Amino acid sequence: MRFTKSLLAVGIIGLTPLSATAAELEVGGQVNRAIMYAEDGYSRNNLGVGSDSEFYHVDNRNSPTRFSLGGTQRLFEGWTAGALIEIGVRSNSSNDVDPANKTTDSEIEQRISDGFIDTPYGKITIGRGEGAAYNTGRRDYSGTGVISFRNPNLIGGSLRFALEPSSVKKKYDSDGNFTGTEDFDLANPSQSEVSISGSIRDYNFEGRHDRIRYDTPRLGPVVLSVSAGHDSASGGHDSILQFGMKSGLRVPGGRMLVGLGYSIATQTSDDPSEPYDPDPSVDPDIDTYGGSVSYFHSDTGLNLTLAAVNRAEELTSDDKNSTFDWDDSELGKFRYVKLGYRPNRQHAFDIHWGQTKGRNKKQDVGTVIGAGYVWSPSPMFDLYAGAKVHSFERGDWCTSSGRTCYSADYKDITVVTTGARVKF
Repeated sequence: MRFTKSLLAVGIIGLTPLSATAAELEVGGQVNRAIMYAEDGYSRNNLGVGSDSEFYHVDNRNSPTRFSLGGTQRLFEGWTAGALIEIGVRSNSSNDVDPANKTTDSEIEQRISDGFIDTPYGKITIGRGEGAAYNTGRRDYSGTGVISFRNPNLIGGSLRFALEPSSVKKKYDSDGNFTGTEDFDLANPSQSEVSISGSIRDYNFEGRHDRIRYDTPRLGPVVLSVSAGHDSASGGHDSILQFGMKSGLRVPGGRMLVGLGYSIATQTSDDPSEPYDPDPSVDPDIDTYGGSVSYFHSDTGLNLTLAAVNRAEELTSDDKNSTFDWDDSELGKFRYVKLGYRPNRQHAFDIHWGQTKGRNKKQDVGTVIGAGYVWSPSPMFDLYAGAKVHSFERGDWCTSSGRTCYSADYKDITVVTTGARVKF
């Protein structure tokens, strides 16, 4: 919803008077609610035993309920200043609920708080918002993002994989000789418990944070971006430096979106006077790199999207010496393929496959296969439905002593979601 009114204003830059300008205020937002059905093998009162199914009334975290207020004002020819505030307001986030917590606390989240100046020489943005690489791995022409979003754990993320009865602990003596097996305590899986969020992630370049960002003017089909900031709230990152490239261009038979990104997040200790790690050889940087490409065929509405993003983080000396953490992964790899069909602006279909390797342990493999449909009779309303199956595999892993090794098998999780998004 947009409101425009003329203001009697005089601006001064140096000693140059400016003519009266017009300020434009835009108020908007959306409500996005859904019903989520899950068949996850996770019983509320007896974790991991038997099969269970649940219904949840959720706020769809793929595109959550929010409210925004923005304003722009022309400074002079080719120069515009503006600001944007966006607040998320949601209850029962789709990635928070599980059988033991079908109702979660309401949340108010500061998503964006930005001020910017847009000029013929580029755009400078200051405040909390998207870094230069943000969403470069999520370029997508399918039109199904509200149900088949690039980050698979945003719907059902807290649901946990049930352990199969075949899961066992293998025991060895101090000489490495095999001495037998023990059954898992399925009601208390301990170190082998894994959720959807713990199995798969698309590694979106450190998310939103406080930063200063510069975007170039369009250079042919390309816009280049760089940002520098920090986000101490997300795991002790002291500084985040990002580089991004986005492009939209005409290609034979249709059009294409391309994104490439690189992020360096430097971690610090909780005590600023202490080093990040007692071992100075441990690299404190988290490096995230990758991108995506999406092609849309104009005559048929068929579209294909590919994405690949890696996240590298060296283990701390404590983790390397920890009984259960020494075998953790130092390189997570996300790969994604989506085939879509969008014959017009009202209908969009997709099937997709995504996989993360090394999300936690070195041999972890989390996979999702799904499909989605979105009906958009108007720009302000979407009705959608989708289904997906998550699977998880973890290779046998042992404690640092080698005396106990875990051999776990996991049941798949099926999630079916349908809902509506209303924009205003």
